[in-house]
Amino acid sequence: MLSRRFRIQDVEPGMILAKPAVNIEGRVVLTEGTVLTEKSIARLQNWRIYAVDILERQGTLAPKTMPALLSLFKKPALSKFKKEFSAEYEDSVKEVETAFEQIRYMKVVPLIKMREIADRSLREFSLVPGGINLLYMLAGLGDRLAQHSLNVAVIAGVLGRWLGFSAKNLQDVILSALLHDVGKIKLSPEILNKKEEDLTSVEMEMIRKHPVEGYQLLKRSAYRLPFSVLAGVLQHHEWENGTGYPLQLVSNKIHLFAQVIRAADMYATMTCNGQENRMTPFLAVETMVRQAFEKLDPTISGIFLANIREQFIGNIVRLSDGREAVVVYLSKLVSERPVVHTQDGEFIDLEQVRNLYITEVVNV
Repeated sequence: MLSRRFRIQDVEPGMILAKPAVNIEGRVVLTEGTVLTEKSIARLQNWRIYAVDILERQGTLAPKTMPALLSLFKKPALSKFKKEFSAEYEDSVKEVETAFEQIRYMKVVPLIKMREIADRSLREFSLVPGGINLLYMLAGLGDRLAQHSLNVAVIAGVLGRWLGFSAKNLQDVILSALLHDVGKIKLSPEILNKKEEDLTSVEMEMIRKHPVEGYQLLKRSAYRLPFSVLAGVLQHHEWENGTGYPLQLVSNKIHLFAQVIRAADMYATMTCNGQENRMTPFLAVETMVRQAFEKLDPTISGIFLANIREQFIGNIVRLSDGREAVVVYLSKLVSERPVVHTQDGEFIDLEQVRNLYITEVVNV
């Protein structure tokens, strides 16, 4: 694969990294194959990366992307970066599962341990470029409640960073997100694993009590938690229009942490909860756009949706006709129908070709 070294000031949107962009501390900032955008170029500059390796342009059709897009289909071995992310993530899921078992049988929340896991989630997952994208590929590892709680914590951390949270607030919102479903621990796996439409009215009422159950459990802890952490747990199912639970709060009455966790919880529920019947990230964000003014704070959801689109460029997807394709362009509305480039060389705007759609994400 041909590549050439470029000074960062000569890099243009649409160019594709031939090698990972690594900062002076050895941290991977952007992975190989990333299609650069104005924001990602600015990120490289902020990390003081002064030169990157770019794939050579070849051919006349879509010269900025053609060589790299074809190379993505070769499915190289899992990179060291992704292997390390996956291993750290699996270990963290097991730790959350162990902590939840302790809560289940001893009725005590090991807050010191949960804080350690939250801090690691910030350091190892929420600060990793493309971290939300990688979560999609790791569904089905370990206990469902434990994995969902970790996923929401990671996504809340990423969203908090996009919102400009201070280091302390980032740590606290991740801890609150990690604990947001702690009130579900007393429920049986049979209830927790049911689809919402299959729950009886009694079971639904039991589930709807979990924000209060979690809040009361944490209030009884020997360690005093900040109000913001408790509010995130208590209010994360409150909706903008006042039809959420348990307090039917509206808009500005809902704590900022709860608003962040609500958005993270919605995305994680749609995309990461097990392999069966989950949505693609594209359909999930389209759903969030439709529900933004009803369930989510429009400003927070807008920032989330505007930033997450960058992570989808370069994903390999499977189309409804069985072909694989690379996502090359998403509109500012983050449509579930992006422009893709198929393995056999065809560029397709799925907004225009309505008889085709994305069925799954194959690789990120």
